[in-house]
Amino acid sequence: MQKKILNLLALFILIFSLSACIHKVDVEQGNVITQDMINQLHPGMTSDQVQFIMGHPVLVETFENNRADYVYTFQPNGGSITKKRITLLFNGGVLTSISGTLHPELSQTTVSTPLPTSNDAVDPNIHTDTNPPKTAPADQ
Repeated sequence: MQKKILNLLALFILIFSLSACIHKVDVEQGNVITQDMINQLHPGMTSDQVQFIMGHPVLVETFENNRADYVYTFQPNGGSITKKRITLLFNGGVLTSISGTLHPELSQTTVSTPLPTSNDAVDPNIHTDTNPPKTAPADQ
């Protein structure tokens, strides 16, 4: 009787220790959505340009083709779920609105210095570059 209890206890310990070693896979569903992709989007783009950047949307309106929904979920090793959702609205095949969990960011290259308000504020005789203007070679 005592041998049966020890065998059951050993079996229980073996099963318990093996259950801790079960590998849980990462679960990805939908379109992969990155901030770089969202930063490339801007109103005025055609639906073909948007689809080139984002891929084919997961959810498409059946009766109206003026909306595209991109959904992405990621669950690493059975942990917490990360969800991203982007909704793009079109009018006449042109992107008009971007909404969702990610938004386009302004980069340093898109920020420019303000232009002068009138043309007389710009003096064409002033050179702002560091190299002196090139002169034509003299005839010899």
